[in-house]
Amino acid sequence: MKTNSFERKQEILDLLNSKESVSVEELASLFSVTKVTIRTDLDELASKGLIVRTHGGASAPENKAIARIFTTTIKENAEEKKWIAAEAAKLISPGDSIIIDNGSTTVHLTKHLKGKEVTVATGSLLAINELMNEEPVELIVLGGMLRRFSMGTIGPMTRTCLEQFHANWLFLGATAVSAKDGITCSNLVEAETKKLMIETADKVCLMVDSSKFSQKAFGRICSWKDIDILITDRISDEDYAAISSHGAKIITKQRA
Repeated sequence: MKTNSFERKQEILDLLNSKESVSVEELASLFSVTKVTIRTDLDELASKGLIVRTHGGASAPENKAIARIFTTTIKENAEEKKWIAAEAAKLISPGDSIIIDNGSTTVHLTKHLKGKEVTVATGSLLAINELMNEEPVELIVLGGMLRRFSMGTIGPMTRTCLEQFHANWLFLGATAVSAKDGITCSNLVEAETKKLMIETADKVCLMVDSSKFSQKAFGRICSWKDIDILITDRISDEDYAAISSHGAKIITKQRA
C-alpha cells in the first residue's frame, strides 16, 4: 500500500480506532515505507496529542472502554448531577469570572447562571448553547479541536485562548476519581487542557457524581492538592477522610 504522508497518518489513526496499538514494523510493512518514515509520522501525530508513542510503536490516546458518547453520559445519574450543579452555583458571586469545563455534570451549572452578571469561559458546546442568549452573561468561547466524547473543545487552540484568561473559579469535570490516584480522564489532550484550566483559576471545584469514584482513567489531570472543593452526591467515609487530608473541602448529600 503506497500512500503520501497525509494519507498514511489518517490510516494510522483509523487503525488505532479499531485496535489498541500498532508497531513501527507493522506500519512500515503495511505502507511499504522505511521505519524512519513511520517514526516521523508517529512523532508528528504524538506532538498533536492524537496518539501516544510507545516503545516500538504507538497506542490510542484513550481507553475506548472508559470513554463514552456524551449523549449517553448526560442521561446517567441526571438527578445527582443536577444536585451537584445547584451546590456549585452557590459558590458563584456576581461579577465572578468562571471556567466551565466540558462534561455531562458541569453543563448543568449553566441553568443556574441565567440572568446573572458573570463572565464565563467555556469550550462546552452545550454550555455555549445554554448561555449564548443570556445578555447579563459575558460569554467567552474557547476555540479548539472538537472532542465529540465530551462535546467540547480541547488542544493547542484551546490552550491559546485560556492563556489570555484569568478566572475566580474553575468548575472541573472528570472521567474517574480515586482517593489514592487523584483525578483522571480518558484522553491525554483533554487532560492537558484541564491542567491549564487549573493553572488559570484561583480556585477549583471538582464536580463528579459518585459513580466516578474508585476508578482510574488513562490521562492524569491532577492530584487532590489541586482541588479546593469536591462536590459529589455520595462518598464513603474512607474516601472522605483520605481526600480531606489533602485540604479539599467536600460537599455531599450522603456519607456511607
